[in-house]
Amino acid sequence: MEQNRRRPMGHFPVPRPINPGDGNPVDLGRVQVDPNARTRKVRWSDEMDGLMITSLVEQVLAGHKQTDNGFTSFQVSKAMEKVFNGCGVIVSDKNVRTRLKTLKKDQAEVRQSLNMSGFGLDPETERIVADQVAWDEFIKGKPEFGKWRTKLCPRYDDMETIFGNDAATGDRAVSGFDHFSPFNGI
Repeated sequence: MEQNRRRPMGHFPVPRPINPGDGNPVDLGRVQVDPNARTRKVRWSDEMDGLMITSLVEQVLAGHKQTDNGFTSFQVSKAMEKVFNGCGVIVSDKNVRTRLKTLKKDQAEVRQSLNMSGFGLDPETERIVADQVAWDEFIKGKPEFGKWRTKLCPRYDDMETIFGNDAATGDRAVSGFDHFSPFNGI
């Protein structure tokens, strides 16, 4: 009975990667992580975003398709490894997937803005550009898009490569009250 107290079931030691300062890359795919451990919140920097996005673009261009509900564990582990080797920050699978969810939402909003008449993306400033009247009209209908007047849209082309056109915009949504039938005109 005493032996069971010393070694609780389900817990195992988690090997930690070596210090990133010595220059040796670490393969995070082989590091065991305790599934019951709490994941810590990570504040993503532009550099971390860039490394993660670069890794995922490489995976997509290499023919490793994403699944219907997101990226595979292989793709996410490659992104985790690239962020660690580039920045020395350990991110979890959950951290990467949560960040991707945010980036996908941002990409869908930028795409929706760019599909509006009079809107464009300035590649030098990485901002959405439009005249004052177009912004005012657009924001009247969608006030949550006002943030894009000043917010940057870095790496938009890479985000298009990663996510493509798989984000729902609600433009073709119908409700149960809409009379949508092929026999409507008969």
